[in-house]
Amino acid sequence: MKEGVGGALVIAIVGAGPAGTIMLERLVANCGVLGPRLLEVHLIDPHPPGGGRVWRRDQPELLWMNSTADDVTMFTDDSVRMAGPIRHGPSLREWSSELRPGSFATRRQLNDYLSWCFTHIVESAPLGVTVRAHRGQVVDLTERAGRQHVWVAGRAGPIEADAVVLTQGHLDAESGQEHQELAAYAATHGLTYLPPHYAADTDLSILAPGEPVVMRGMGLGFIDDMVLLTEGRGGRFGPGYDYRPTGHEPIMYVTSRRGVPNHSKITVKLRGGQSAGARYLTPEALTALHDERGPLSLRDDLGPLIIKELGWHYYHELFNGHPDRVTMSWSDFQRHYDADGAARPLIEAAVIKQEDRFDLDRMLDPLAGRSFGSLDELGAWTQRYIIGDVRRHADPEHSADLGLCHGMLSVFGALGFALATGRLSARARAVELGDWAQSVFSFYASGPPPRRLLELAGLARAGVIRFLGATGTVTAADGVFRATSASVPGVVIETRALVESRLPETSLRRTRDPLLRALHARGDVTEESLTADGTVYRLGRVAVDAHRLVTRDGVHSRRFALGHGVGGGFTPVGFTRPHANSIAFRNADALARRLLTEIEAGTP
Repeated sequence: MKEGVGGALVIAIVGAGPAGTIMLERLVANCGVLGPRLLEVHLIDPHPPGGGRVWRRDQPELLWMNSTADDVTMFTDDSVRMAGPIRHGPSLREWSSELRPGSFATRRQLNDYLSWCFTHIVESAPLGVTVRAHRGQVVDLTERAGRQHVWVAGRAGPIEADAVVLTQGHLDAESGQEHQELAAYAATHGLTYLPPHYAADTDLSILAPGEPVVMRGMGLGFIDDMVLLTEGRGGRFGPGYDYRPTGHEPIMYVTSRRGVPNHSKITVKLRGGQSAGARYLTPEALTALHDERGPLSLRDDLGPLIIKELGWHYYHELFNGHPDRVTMSWSDFQRHYDADGAARPLIEAAVIKQEDRFDLDRMLDPLAGRSFGSLDELGAWTQRYIIGDVRRHADPEHSADLGLCHGMLSVFGALGFALATGRLSARARAVELGDWAQSVFSFYASGPPPRRLLELAGLARAGVIRFLGATGTVTAADGVFRATSASVPGVVIETRALVESRLPETSLRRTRDPLLRALHARGDVTEESLTADGTVYRLGRVAVDAHRLVTRDGVHSRRFALGHGVGGGFTPVGFTRPHANSIAFRNADALARRLLTEIEAGTP
């Protein structure tokens, strides 16, 4: 690589995890637009580049990814519709000599891949590009004569740059009011309380062996806690995932809004071919509906179209992949479906088995309307549900479930268009996208590896885990925590320990990140917020305008941000599925080209 000299364009990237690495790759890929000018990129992170904090190598081997090795890549391919050049590279499975198709990597294995990707990107950069990685915590960002000064803890002077991109990813935040009150209550009464947390960064030894503990949340954060509190304490699974406890485990009473874990990751392939993009939730339909009704609600305005869209993708796979399970041709069904949507007579006439009929409510709330006389009855039902879910999502006869996942991706693309073009109401943007759309996708399509759910059922059989069901309520009174659930009326569990088994919420105002705290205190960065019907919704995310930081006084022309914790709706960045026209790559490519063409190099 040729060293940068006077006149080089200098870009600083704060955060060297997957987001920062993708940003680097797109800068390197697009550097040709600079012409004869040189490019110098600085990446700053407390952790080694590539994996960053979340995917660092220094974490327990028991912690896995929830994506298969086939579904992880850091490189663009021919599917990505973007202005910049494509630079091919291997997916995680193609790169690894250890991982099989459909296998789930440990986070350490992913770190090895991400570290290699970073090194490969740097070493394959063309002449005229210099990349410098710095280990350290960025504590402030100031400006002098248009130059951006990045201050790193322990470093005598700043790193100077023409522009700065924040790609810090998941950050810790101080507890909110509810969690502060519970922590204070626990301290007063000698109890144990863990607020939302990252399992790899948390001392779980404060949960004593044999101690009953209520755990709120059954998503991916819970799975991490579960693994570290069982296998992480020496327990082992035998044949059939029967668990052999050591006596060092706490007794975990688990509850969540739905009362069941996220659906098992689907491991089958499509049989009927890939369905097309959106059929009903198209830009034209969204525009027409907006012209008729004004700003759109997800539930009231778009809900019927979303359900119809999801059903169409589900039935596309069912009819084309499993014609023996239906009574009419796909073309005939599609003609009726176009006209009538998910009308019950059509579905009952065309789909033979009840289990093959698309029912989103049943999929999303399997405990709705159910109650049990005891925890044992609920536990037996939940174990059957978990095992049945794992089997279904591994059964090629139910590949229509994968069609539904593709439909969810199509819906997300449509909602991204509606968001970007200002067609969603403020409440839809502030509340419904997170509470409904994103939570639906996470619950159904972004669950844990199947093995982890079979282990969960095994832990329940062993009595180490007890299920409390849906809509659990925890109160703090009389020196204990009390948990109840609508699924088992009249049952009250009292414990001296409570764990929030979920990740911390994004909050700029409560962030522990020293850089964002400094910028926020000066008004150099602001929190994304929306107002609807007189209500101000504070979204917790960093406010941006076309990826530029929104300050108290306007928009900063040389400071940018993207990725987790950044506003603007769907702004993912980082590794993604191959051959998926990833929005993460498209966002990073567009920003890289903007930096390279719109930012002028200063004088060192």
